[in-house]
Amino acid sequence: MKTIQRIKMFIVVYILALIALAIIMITLPILIQQGLPVTESFVIEEEILEASLIAVLLWVSYCILSGFIRELNRYARELEKTSVERSRLLSRLSDSFSYIGVVNVELQTIQSIFCGIDRYPQTKKEFKRLINDLVAKVMTVAGTPRAVIRLISRDSGRTIAEYSSVRAKKSLPSVIIGNREILENRHVEGVQEIHSSPKNLDLITVCLVPATRLPKEAAILVTAITNQVELFFMLHRAGLPDKLVANGHADKHTGA
Repeated sequence: MKTIQRIKMFIVVYILALIALAIIMITLPILIQQGLPVTESFVIEEEILEASLIAVLLWVSYCILSGFIRELNRYARELEKTSVERSRLLSRLSDSFSYIGVVNVELQTIQSIFCGIDRYPQTKKEFKRLINDLVAKVMTVAGTPRAVIRLISRDSGRTIAEYSSVRAKKSLPSVIIGNREILENRHVEGVQEIHSSPKNLDLITVCLVPATRLPKEAAILVTAITNQVELFFMLHRAGLPDKLVANGHADKHTGA
């Protein structure tokens, strides 16, 4: 605001100086006809006086114009700085909105993983459909064309169960990675492993996706899904859902 006021002041002063210069140039020849006597022996000639006054006014105008240009340049730099700051703020605002969108999607995914099941599967068909849905969520979260969740026996090293999901018009390789490589923590090019959290079970559950740089949030969600698959498999293997339903019916019958 101060810069704009100073620029306006320079404009006014510059215009007034030009007006004064024009008035003096017009009226000076009329006012001074025979020269300007300074002393009895020294007289300033009319042409010299006019040239001197014009030179002074031109110097004053030049000083004012230089100051005006400096202020304009300073204003231009401040405007450029403000424009850069505005672009930076808009970029940060856009990143914030993008982050909010990602967080909303992650919250919806978390809700669908942990709160989207209103009943435990009672049959193998229901169980398989539930696990396949979770594997499909892995593929969505990781943004990969395919995803595989494999459960391996720690003792024998054999595959207990394997569930996969593939996008349309994509195919699953016949061999992604062997169980021995997984158990021995050997890296296989082109494959990224995400293991479940529990380490004290008789099985190991691992999610296999094409090698990619998963964001930290996505990796956490994939780990959570892998944990859920392992948990549901343990419950299903133990027959716990069936026992809970049976006990529920028995308690209801007893209460009646």
